Amino acid sequence: MKLTDALQFYIRYRRVPGLIRFGKTRVIPPISINLKRKVAKLMVIEKDNIDLLNKPYLSLAEETAYYSVVERVPYKNDKIKKEEEDRDKIDDLRPHYTTAEMLDHLKKDKKWE
Repeated sequence: MKLTDALQFYIRYRRVPGLIRFGKTRVIPPISINLKRKVAKLMVIEKDNIDLLNKPYLSLAEETAYYSVVERVPYKNDKIKKEEEDRDKIDDLRPHYTTAEMLDHLKKDKKWE
């Protein structure tokens, strides 16, 4: 099984008439040492991935160590997110003015009253 896993990573194609795997002119790909090293690295990575997938939860010590480094972000549900977006939209609007405020500067120089 391990040999099959190692051999499936390397396929060499040559222009040969007929079937490549059978017959007088079949292609037998050479397996180099570098290819073996590369496959060994990939198999170690796969084993690490399988180990992580088999044990997906953090222990209490790992969780406390993580939160000592990373600051906790409070959970926000959709309602809170929508309220914040609406508040941001309202804050981005220009301030409201009444007509009296807009015409107030016209009353400054009324010296004839």
